[in-house]
Amino acid sequence: MQDRSVQNESALVCAARRGDKEALQVLLKRHWAWLKGLVYGVLGDWRDLDDVLQEVCLRVITRIHTVRDPDRFRGWLAIVARREALKHLRRKPLGSIRQGPESLSSGSYAEDPLEGMAKRELCDHILDAVKTLPEKYREVFVLAHTGELSYAEMAEVLGVPLTTMQIRLVRARRMIQNHIMGKRESQVQK
Repeated sequence: MQDRSVQNESALVCAARRGDKEALQVLLKRHWAWLKGLVYGVLGDWRDLDDVLQEVCLRVITRIHTVRDPDRFRGWLAIVARREALKHLRRKPLGSIRQGPESLSSGSYAEDPLEGMAKRELCDHILDAVKTLPEKYREVFVLAHTGELSYAEMAEVLGVPLTTMQIRLVRARRMIQNHIMGKRESQVQK
């Protein structure tokens, strides 16, 4: 017996393939958070995120009829998003500066100003560390932390065996931890 949400999603995909715009909109909204994470994982840059997501939406609208198996829509969507992000990177001039969104480092995190400052500093360190990851590690890390995909789905999206995806995730987390610990040690030595 299939899960109800999978059945519902399959029905939405079938309706979208027949031209139902509301079904397509529901599908995109349902997957938006992890899609955004996937595209950021490829780009490593927030500045171009909206442009690429618009391209992804356009591609989904014009190519939804190519989904062969409605039960595998999530994988199809991930492949479309990843290809659009990679296409964008190829068109981008070399040496572009990568930076995170200002809103992530300047938000209010706590009532206590010292606690808020510590959390902002940690958030900045994590964002810096994620930006320094090689693409294959950044992709898997961001995908894993959107919380929307299972490990099997992440492996499918990335086009690698499950064990390879798991190893990359462990390495990405280790690289981030080492980056953060290295920054903290250098700050203590000042």
